[in-house]
This record gives sequence, C-alpha cells and structure tokens, in this order.
Amino acid sequence: MKLPLFCHILSRRQLSIYSTPFPAAPPPPSSDHFLYLKDLFSIFTALSNNPRNYKALSTLNSLLSQAHHLDAATSVLVIHALSQLNKLQRAKSLIFNLKSQANLSHYFLYSVVIDSVVKHGTIDEVEAFWADIFRPPTIDVSDYVIYVCKFGDANDIRRVSHRILMGCSGLRQQSYAGLIGALCRENEGVLAKEVLGQMKSRGFRCDDITSFVLFRCFCRNGHLDEADLILRKLVKRRYHIDVCVYGSFIHGLCKSGKFREAGKLFRKLIKKDCFKVDGAELLKEGRRAIFQLNCEGVVPEVMAYEIYFRSLCSAGKLDEAEVLLKKMMKRRTVPEICVHGSFVKALCRAGREVDAMKFFYVERKKGLIQVDELAGFVIKELCGIGKVDDAGRIFHETLANGGFVNPTAASNCILAGYWEVERVAEAERLFGSMQTGGFGWPDLLTYTTMVSGYCNQGNVSKAVSLFGEIAHSNIPVNGKLYEIIVRGLCDGGRLKEAHMYLNEMIKNGHMISFTRWKALFYSTFVGNKHGFSLGF
Repeated sequence: MKLPLFCHILSRRQLSIYSTPFPAAPPPPSSDHFLYLKDLFSIFTALSNNPRNYKALSTLNSLLSQAHHLDAATSVLVIHALSQLNKLQRAKSLIFNLKSQANLSHYFLYSVVIDSVVKHGTIDEVEAFWADIFRPPTIDVSDYVIYVCKFGDANDIRRVSHRILMGCSGLRQQSYAGLIGALCRENEGVLAKEVLGQMKSRGFRCDDITSFVLFRCFCRNGHLDEADLILRKLVKRRYHIDVCVYGSFIHGLCKSGKFREAGKLFRKLIKKDCFKVDGAELLKEGRRAIFQLNCEGVVPEVMAYEIYFRSLCSAGKLDEAEVLLKKMMKRRTVPEICVHGSFVKALCRAGREVDAMKFFYVERKKGLIQVDELAGFVIKELCGIGKVDDAGRIFHETLANGGFVNPTAASNCILAGYWEVERVAEAERLFGSMQTGGFGWPDLLTYTTMVSGYCNQGNVSKAVSLFGEIAHSNIPVNGKLYEIIVRGLCDGGRLKEAHMYLNEMIKNGHMISFTRWKALFYSTFVGNKHGFSLGF
C-alpha cells in the first residue's frame, strides 16, 4: 500500500513521541490542542501501515468525537489525512459539520473536495460528492471555476484547467470563457487553446472577445503563428480590427526579435495610402494577415508612434526608442505620459537609472508633459532597484515645487525600498508620518509592507500588534496579510498563535483554496526550524 505523504515525512524525522508503543486504550481528551494533533496523527500513521488496525480505528473514533478540538483549521487538516487514507465518508462528515460555520466560504470547501477528497476523480464525481453534502447544492463546478478565475493564482488556474480537460460535462459557456481569459492573463496561451478546443467540442461557440484575448496572449508571448491564425478567423467574422490589434501584434514582433517586421508594420500604419483588403477571402497564405489589411484611418498617427515606442522599450531597444521619441517631439506629437513612463521603466531595468533621472529632469524643464505623473513612474522604478534615496529626493522635490504625486502610492514604494535595504528606523519614521497624514494615509499595502518587514526582521510581536491596529483603521485585511502573520509566528516558534490566525483566516473566508492551505501549512507547521513537527 502506498503510504500517505505525511508518513514519508515522518520517516525522515525520528521524533520520540511517534516511536512509543501504540496505546492499548484511547487516550483521554487532551487540554493542549497540539498534543491532540500529535495523538491524532500518530493514529493516522498507524492506520497508513495497517488500515485494519482495530485499536487504531477505535482510538480514531474517540479522538474525532472531541468536537471542541475540531476547529476549522484542524478539521481541514483531518479531512486531508482521512482522504489520503481513503476514508471518504468520515471526511464527508467533517465537511458537513464545517458547512454550518457562518463565514466559512463554500468555495473553499469545494476546493477541499476537488483537490483533496476526490483528488483523482472526475469532475462529475466531485459534483456528486458535493451534492451529498449540500442539498440543494449552493454552488457547482461552473461557479467554482469563475471563483478561481477571479481570486486564484496561476497555480490554482492551471490546476482547475487540467481537471476540466480530464472531462467535464456540466461546465457552462461563461465558465469556459472565464477560464480562457484567466489563463491568458497568466500567459498560459497553449493551455487556454486546449480549453478552447474542449469548449468547441461541447458545441459552444467562441465569441469574438474570447478570441481577441487569446490573440493578445499569443502576441505577448511572441507566438506569432498562433496569433496570425486567430487574426484570420477574426477578419473572417468581420471583427473590427482596431489599434489594440495592431498594438498587440507590433509588441509580439518586438518580443520575438522581429524588429524589421515591426518597423515595417509601424511605417504602414503612419502611411497615408494603405493598400486596401476588405474581405477575408482575399487574405493570402504565406504572408502575415496583418500586413494585408486595410489600416487607413484605423490608428491615429500619435497612437501608432506610441505603440511602437512602448514595444521597443519592452524589448530593451532603448536607443531606437529614444530616436523615435525625438522624432515624435520634432513633429510636435506629444505622447501620453504612460509612454514616457515606459521609457523610464526600461532605462531603470537596463541599469541606466542615471539616464532615467536625467530624462525626468529634462522633461520637467521643458514643461511639455505632466511631470508630476512622470515623477510617480520614476519613484516606483528607482525604489524597485534599491535607489531609495534618489526616489525620496524626487518625491520631496516634486512636493516642494507644488506638484502633485499620489502621496500614498509614492510613500508605499519608498517604504518597501527601506525594508528591502534593512533601513528599519527610516521605514518606521515614514510610517509614523503616514499615520498622521504627512505623506498620504496608510492603506492595506502600507500595513502589509510593515508587517512583512517586521516578520522578516524577526520582530513578530510588532507585526502582530500592527495587524491588530488594522481592524481599528477600518481597512479590510486579505489572505496575503494573514499568510505573512502565520509564517512569521511559525518562524518565531509561536505555533499556537499561528494556528489561531490560520483558523481565523479560514473562518473569515480569506483562505482561497485548499492548495494554498496545504502549501502554507506544510511550509510552516511541518518540521520547522524549532524542531516541532506534527509527524506528517
């Protein structure tokens, strides 16, 4: 029999508590929650070695009857272990008990079912299991997919996509479209194309917006052949080819190093007499479709310059971008501020922060653009590369000159920069000023940066104290902040408090998915550096 994961971890950690003889009678209820967990998982270890160990089964029944120990965090842990031992009915009973807790997310419970209890089953089996617990079902797989698309990370989205591709008969068209969009957001174009294939096989039509989203994804990744195929289909369906289409393709050309073709397409856009192709039937094979389209009047000249300039910046072609910018200015074509921001970003990420600051000061002296907004770009990028003092100087200069920079956004960047270079005292002074409104009022990002900084410095008490202040500031917390606190407490050996916050995180609906819970739990509570382990 293949042993569950927690048993393999146990075999590498020879803790004395697990080497003691198996108890002949069920242990009395423990007043210490972690002793209860240790007792519980010693039973699971015994059952993984011998599923028919009747003494272990009797002890398990006794332990599971101690309902006061089965809070949300512990219940999820036990459900996971029961599922690995294939004791699904017991797991179902615990989920049934959890569903009555007021704020517990049903989406999270659904993720426990799909990613743990019925991990190797089909979606239809997941739906049947879920229907046994919730009658009538409060959500279904289509609702869950939309939830993952909105709140899940890249791993969550990829995982649910692979499960859907294993076979799913009940997914609605809206959920397919949402999943394709979420995959494209994470630049998973190839996987999105597979999902699209299943969507079509079920008789659903791919709408133009979904096709365009997939087109942009392939362009961003430099997969121009795939993008060209989608573009031909869009043209055939009489989709309006606008600046977004041309801008995406120019970016894709630059991304894949085809700068000659990108320049050719740019010149075509600013040319006054474009060759006209009105029907998809005239598109020839062997030549990119976008070069055969009528672009007359589609893209304003200033926007053509802007999209080409930003594409060059994203590809690191800074000299060519600078030449193009000068050409724009000579033609009295003043680009949007985001174009200048793209140039600043590219300069800083190429290690040319001195040139970025010179560019900022020159543009400020010219006075042709909204230099205050440009200052925000410069501050953000300088902080990102550790040039906190330069960023702070530009921030204060802008304020002194009567300019307006979003003070909270700029302060948050500088605050993160201080923590990055371990300048704790300056970070605390800036945070104190923000609390009085001196440099913008603190928001959730401000508190997250401070809590994370304190945890990284090992000052968990301050982090916990600051976490408590957030509730009094009427700022809603999120799962990321809870995760930082749990990790910090575990690193500091304060495991009981960490468990309390983990339980609160689940109960208040801030735990997005079971896989997030598993990653957090296994990286913190299991075999941490303080020598504590639950033995799984």
